[in-house]
Amino acid sequence: MFWQQKRSRSKRAMSIILLFLSLCIVSTAGLSYFITTEHLQAEVEQTNMSLLHEVNDKLLLVLKGIDSETMQFLRSRDMRTFMEDEGADQQDTITINNRIADMLLSNDTIFSIDLYSYAKKRWSQTNPFQTPELGPDYQWMNAFERYKGFYQWIGTRKLSLDDSGNIRQNVMTLIRSYPLVHGEGYRKGAVAFNIDERSIYNLIKNAIDPSLGYLFLADAEGIILSHSDKSLIGKQAGGLLWSKDMTQRDEGQFRTKMNGVNRTAFYMKSPYTGWEIISVVSDAALSKPLVQVRNTLFGISILLLLLAGGMSMVLNSWMFRPVNRVLSNVTKQLQAYGQYERKNEHWADDEWSGIEVSLSYVLADSNRMYRQMRETQPVIKWRLVMDALIGARKNPEELRASLEAIGFPLHAKQYIVLAAEFDQKSSIASSQDLHLYSYALCNVAEEMINAEYRGIAIEARDGLVVIVISFHEAEAEANLLRAFAVAEMIKSYVEEQFKQTISIGLGHIAQEIDTLQYSYHDAMSALSYKMILGGNTIISNDDIREPASGEFMRLLGMTDGIVDSLRLTDSEKMKKQTERWFGEMAGSGAAPDMIRQLVVHFMMKAAKAVGEIDPVMLEEAPPHRLFDLLSQHENIHELSDYVIEQLGQFAKQIEERRSNRERNDVVERITAFINAHYMHSDLSLNYLASEFKLSASHVSRIFKEHKERNFIDYLMDIRMRKAKELLAGSDMLIRDVSEAVGYTNVNSFVRIFKRSTGFIPGEYREREQALLRGADGANDTDVAE
Repeated sequence: MFWQQKRSRSKRAMSIILLFLSLCIVSTAGLSYFITTEHLQAEVEQTNMSLLHEVNDKLLLVLKGIDSETMQFLRSRDMRTFMEDEGADQQDTITINNRIADMLLSNDTIFSIDLYSYAKKRWSQTNPFQTPELGPDYQWMNAFERYKGFYQWIGTRKLSLDDSGNIRQNVMTLIRSYPLVHGEGYRKGAVAFNIDERSIYNLIKNAIDPSLGYLFLADAEGIILSHSDKSLIGKQAGGLLWSKDMTQRDEGQFRTKMNGVNRTAFYMKSPYTGWEIISVVSDAALSKPLVQVRNTLFGISILLLLLAGGMSMVLNSWMFRPVNRVLSNVTKQLQAYGQYERKNEHWADDEWSGIEVSLSYVLADSNRMYRQMRETQPVIKWRLVMDALIGARKNPEELRASLEAIGFPLHAKQYIVLAAEFDQKSSIASSQDLHLYSYALCNVAEEMINAEYRGIAIEARDGLVVIVISFHEAEAEANLLRAFAVAEMIKSYVEEQFKQTISIGLGHIAQEIDTLQYSYHDAMSALSYKMILGGNTIISNDDIREPASGEFMRLLGMTDGIVDSLRLTDSEKMKKQTERWFGEMAGSGAAPDMIRQLVVHFMMKAAKAVGEIDPVMLEEAPPHRLFDLLSQHENIHELSDYVIEQLGQFAKQIEERRSNRERNDVVERITAFINAHYMHSDLSLNYLASEFKLSASHVSRIFKEHKERNFIDYLMDIRMRKAKELLAGSDMLIRDVSEAVGYTNVNSFVRIFKRSTGFIPGEYREREQALLRGADGANDTDVAE
């Protein structure tokens, strides 16, 4: 009787203890949940607003950079000549257009640049396919003339890309007044920088995971300026994505419901442009951290309750039953999503057998997790190496430890990056075959490197493999030679076993792994020189020769003769001159990007020459943006062949045009008169009109139609040709030469001569006479022999 009463008291005591522990656990978990939920909710909202601030900072960096370029452009002397100078000639127009072209090439964000002089009623447009008359795309000029401020951001509009207006491009426009600061009514002109909307959207689209939400831009009236769905640009955002509070507050949030899904819209007004940056995030994504906290606390509570129950039962139960229960619960949690059938461990004959079954499940789950880690190893490897190459990770010890954890330990002394790319990738059957070649190259490189050193290789993009070699000794010169030897072995192996060739660029030695990005940049720069040096080669920065100062203008000046041959349709001479020009570029040490820029400038000059013959022929000219097209050619020979082919097409078109054009006796007499009187400083269109009893406009029109160039350019070419003959064949003073060819102002003569030839008159005379003396010496040697 006493024993039963004691046992009953023990049960009641155990029940009270279990109830007390349960209440403590539940109340603690509930209180923690509410406190944590409130804190996480505030953090989630603050994180989304911080995201908008980061997007705004990124936009400000780009847009203010463009604004800075605009103000610098407006302060230039060329801009003052265009906006104010009555005597601005065609050469000044060409100069400012060339400057605009350089700005477009140096900044991919800027789509086009338009100039307008309110004072002189003249304009300049980037797009060569625009008609001479101002169309609806340029109505901003009249509106801005009445604008009180000095600059204005215009929202997205569509800019015509062809004469018909069928092809249009979304642009955002920055307008700046000329001069930068002026009183009311004293505005003389304006410049409009048209920014590609796609470039602006590319800056912000990756700021938020597409699975969680999206970002877009709108103006103060709710008109969408930039969006992933380009069909929505220019339309009203609508009540679901717009709130009246947005006109009263600079930043905030509001709830909305779209397609049956509850969402939260966060907005922020940019103080610089006045545009609204809006992110729309689903409530499910916002509440995801809260759900995770809730589930975690719930799981912890369950575990604590089970633990409390086990503690209460341990006094009256066998020792192994709680152990078995714990192992069973752990197994169920680990294998909740297992793919194989589970047996109940309680079928075992005794407690030890049950424990053995539970442990087997735990070990099976451990093996499965290990296999999953091995399967994801290539992705982790690629991510870690790319982070090091782009400088995303600044802790070298952490990066080395992560690489060592996945099986790629590196030495800690010195590093070097090699960039290996397959030559003639277009000859490989498919992208899948190219990927297999790159995968095999990575394995070969790692095997050869790890034989004596330590390294790692990844495929950075199709056909390009980046190799990192680490050394255990800090001997820069010796390690560089070792890297050369490894590169040579890899190149030879690929040629023998893969029947393919590769080019390898070597970077400089990096002392720390966190400076690996500089070695990677050097390696990629060296690899780009395979366009000049050819494929199947190893290139280091020591093989790259810096071009001389002024080399760009010298090489560009060589194209004048090619353009002259184009006008004369002398295809054979034009081909030889082009081949000689490319040979000069290859031997001058010019970088590949500099060569492509020179070709772009030359093709624009050739297109201008074609347009002078007949504006209709501009439809066959190269596209406005040639740089990306030229980048597709792997070597300089392919680039030369492409240019020669384009010039051949231009020459053929010119010949066809000339064959259909009748000769004009008046033009022939005018031409003969110019050739006989070019030395007269007062020779002009009005002078010719008076001489031949015609109007100046008629003389200009028929001269340009039959001579395929305007009167000023024709007269300038004759005077420059005569000046070259006098400088090379006589010792006349520069002043006398200037007067002999029709220039009374010697400074104007020197400036025009340098623009035409790239040399001042004295330099040209020294070069030509030196060449003549060299030729005479060679002839004397031949006679003596």
